[in-house]
Amino acid sequence: MPEISSLFNGVQLGAETTASPGTAVSATKLMNYLNWQPTFWAGDFNVMTPMGQKAGSGVAPGYDYTSWELSSEVGSYSEIIYPLASLLKDVSPSTVETTARLWTFKPTARSEDVTRTYTVQTGSATRAQKAAFVSVTGLEVTFNRSTGLTMSGAAIGQAISDNIALDTATSIEDAPVLPTHLDVYVDTTSSSIGSTKVTRDFNAVFRYNDARAPIWPINSANASYANIVETRPTAQIELTMEADSGGMGYLTNARAGTTSYIRLAAVSTVNAGAVSAKYQIVIDAAGKITNIAGPDDTDGIKTVTYTWDLIFDSSWSSGTYLTIGVQNKVAAL
Repeated sequence: MPEISSLFNGVQLGAETTASPGTAVSATKLMNYLNWQPTFWAGDFNVMTPMGQKAGSGVAPGYDYTSWELSSEVGSYSEIIYPLASLLKDVSPSTVETTARLWTFKPTARSEDVTRTYTVQTGSATRAQKAAFVSVTGLEVTFNRSTGLTMSGAAIGQAISDNIALDTATSIEDAPVLPTHLDVYVDTTSSSIGSTKVTRDFNAVFRYNDARAPIWPINSANASYANIVETRPTAQIELTMEADSGGMGYLTNARAGTTSYIRLAAVSTVNAGAVSAKYQIVIDAAGKITNIAGPDDTDGIKTVTYTWDLIFDSSWSSGTYLTIGVQNKVAAL
């Protein structure tokens, strides 16, 4: 038997039905831009050490589940919909110009959203594992002129199954996000969002973390967690700007507690539609400044970093705090 080489440790997934999360499905989508690195046992082992004894006398395995670390060094217009559909909201795309598909993720503010879970397989033909009910709990998307669009995140999944046979999988369309595709906008009204470009922003981060947690009722029929529940996320946008008159001007917004409307946009030069609809990722958010860091140095430039906490605006788009639109050619998860 050959050794288990980490070089060939790939990842593929399949979208479970929203009616039966945790019911394993075939994992037929091969991930080429988004890594899902598992921790096989993320739970606890309870050790009993009796009085008067140095060593323990018994061990009882507690929670049995997997944790997953998501990472991407090059963003993809096609693969980003998979973490977003699991983190924010399960949606179906609309058709644009015959071939383009527009995925619009707009989480609600006062009710729980239905999200997508996955069966994820990892490994090689020599030995592989899988977990069902894999749910993304956090995601950070970074815009940077040097590295382009990069991602990191976290997910949880039910207990690992070892020594499985990998399903036959095919790659999703190849549509990378390039550093030259990126722009940042900050506006004072929701109606003007995307109008005022920030020309001296050096780093932009969208984060949406700790959005879900597993529940563990006492039930011997459950080998792992029984379900997931939505929790209050850390939802923020962070911009690192030159500390010039433009960048320092946001001190006024911070002191007044005013709302900013921020757009992080990646728009390709390649058409997804039949005429002019481009591959794109557009993150629109309303927020108020909650932290200021600096001065600092970025490539020899004096910079200041602002953090906006996302804030619900009842007058914006029938009430929202976040909308993410992704346009590609993927018709279904």
